Amino acid sequence: MSFADVLKLAADLLGDDLRLESQAKMTDFKRKSAERELKENSDNAPPNSRLFIVCGKEITEDDFRDAFEAHGTVEKVEIHRDKKGESKGIAYIKFSKTSEAALAIEQLNGRCIGDHPRPLKVLIANNRDQANCRNEKEDERLLRLFVVVAKDQLEADLKEYFNTFGAVQYVNIVKDRETRLSKGFAYIKYYRLVHAAKAFETCDRSYKPVFADPRPPKCDDLHLTNGFSSRSNSDSSRQEGCCVLTVVCSPAVNEDQLWRLFDLIPGLDYTELRRVDPRNNRSVGTAVYTSFRAASYAKKKLHGFEYPPGERLIVKFDNSDQNLQHHYTPPPSYHHPPPHSYPQDLKSLADTIAQATSLIKAANLNDNSNCHYNYDPSYCSIALPAPQPLAPMDSVVAERLFVVCTPSPPPIYAVKDVFGRFGSLIDFYFLNGKRCGYALFSQAESANEAISSLNGQEICGARMKVMLAEPSKGNHSE
Repeated sequence: MSFADVLKLAADLLGDDLRLESQAKMTDFKRKSAERELKENSDNAPPNSRLFIVCGKEITEDDFRDAFEAHGTVEKVEIHRDKKGESKGIAYIKFSKTSEAALAIEQLNGRCIGDHPRPLKVLIANNRDQANCRNEKEDERLLRLFVVVAKDQLEADLKEYFNTFGAVQYVNIVKDRETRLSKGFAYIKYYRLVHAAKAFETCDRSYKPVFADPRPPKCDDLHLTNGFSSRSNSDSSRQEGCCVLTVVCSPAVNEDQLWRLFDLIPGLDYTELRRVDPRNNRSVGTAVYTSFRAASYAKKKLHGFEYPPGERLIVKFDNSDQNLQHHYTPPPSYHHPPPHSYPQDLKSLADTIAQATSLIKAANLNDNSNCHYNYDPSYCSIALPAPQPLAPMDSVVAERLFVVCTPSPPPIYAVKDVFGRFGSLIDFYFLNGKRCGYALFSQAESANEAISSLNGQEICGARMKVMLAEPSKGNHSE
């Protein structure tokens, strides 16, 4: 055999090996694709039986099973974990029936399980082949059924039958526009997801029920959903992030307190504390709402709100984070009142103030029943007057004080509390990376009293040098 024949034989053998390897890879790919498709089909059947949970990172699979198995058969619990194996605070729970998942939402959404203080956020998970829409119209997908009916069937009879599964909001038999005769199908809208689920599961099979797709939004709804994008081109950038708020708050605020505060505004999906800025001694978090209107209302009501007392929240739209699109739908509409019925005042914030008071107590700032702080040299070297509210953020600055701390600045919440006790304090801030800062007052008398009382004194062990600041350049209020 010549050398050329040997090379040809080797090439043929190598070619056979490559073909076999390619065929094996293709077979393995098809097998994995079939397994993935089977898993997705099992997760999606029956529809709306898989829940998306936003929860505390300490909750275990046993905690989930103890709480959720009381409402039905739990087929699977998936806790999403990071590379270190720690929970991300996200889980999926699969029920055997749609009605069981619906009941679990009603009973456990907003509740705490086990000994964990953070309430759960329980939602219907989107199927993997569905878009992650945050439009409020998407709620109808969970509450409306599409059914096949006899062409001579009346809406009253249809409503009477489906009312046996729960209160029906409306029945709409679709009719031809010209002849006004029935087309042989109808929509059934329920108030509660659990009633829609029971009707889907147990109604006569001749109706061939399916969960209806949401109705296409009207033009006005599109403008609202897109952040009024038709009004200006610059607003179109809010289409993806218009429901996302960035929150800058005190580092003493934990994730559960942030959730409770922003959940006062109807339509909250979830909150998350992302990082702490050590230079400014502030925490940065995120609040995600189901609609632009809810997010806008939350920004309006909570931007500048003092939580805890003496610490203003900074709330603004976040259009930069495109990674906040999760595989779930908003909760059913019965959990939230319609937008026009949002509370015009935040009476519920009384509970929040109570939490803030507890937070201050935990920071070793002792108070008595008369709302005066006891003399505590470890906190401030002088006896302090009673706490006073901060002046509105848009107040005109009547006097600025320049404050230098030695050897290092004390906690910002303590400085704001101390300076705020002399009244009319608008804000206090430290310069980045410096041990000096400015106190802004709306009344010169309060500023002068702060100078005479605090100059040379100590706050949390830091000696304060307090003096009038040089006039700021330009005529503005900082």
